Amino acid sequence: MRSAGGYRNRSLAKTIDWWLVGCWFVLVCIGLVNIYAAIHSPEEVKSFFDWNTFSGKQCVWIGTSVILATLILFAIPPTAYEGLSLFIYIGVGLLLISVIFLGTEVNGSRSWFSVGPIRFQPAEISKISTSLLLATVMSQLGYKIGRLKDFFFTALIILIPMGIIVLQSETGSALVYV
Repeated sequence: MRSAGGYRNRSLAKTIDWWLVGCWFVLVCIGLVNIYAAIHSPEEVKSFFDWNTFSGKQCVWIGTSVILATLILFAIPPTAYEGLSLFIYIGVGLLLISVIFLGTEVNGSRSWFSVGPIRFQPAEISKISTSLLLATVMSQLGYKIGRLKDFFFTALIILIPMGIIVLQSETGSALVYV
């Protein structure tokens, strides 16, 4: 029997590409320093981790993402993603549609949910859910991208969220699907 990543008798921690995790961490740190440098003022010295600054808020989001990613990676069995991919895709699709009617307009596009000080953009999660469903569909036995039926089904999976995102006037996020 194979474990996550297709490796026999290996723990999940051994199947992780730690070089990639290290590169991600370095890029996050560079971004955090750039945010701090952009808002730093010699007249008003604030801590790097001050909650009232952009860098402090970014530190909270970085910490939250690390905790969430760890939970997702180690708490959910890898086989669950394949079974849940369609439901996640549909759920995120419903969020994409609802943000058009219930969302907050930011810079001319109605693509954000605002809950107190937190803003959330479903278009970002749709990229992940679309990739997850594509991986599930394309890994099915007998799938061939060269077959017209499979090609159109794959294109439909990509074009549905892309079209909804274009309706939100969020063409930058929709461009990722191209």
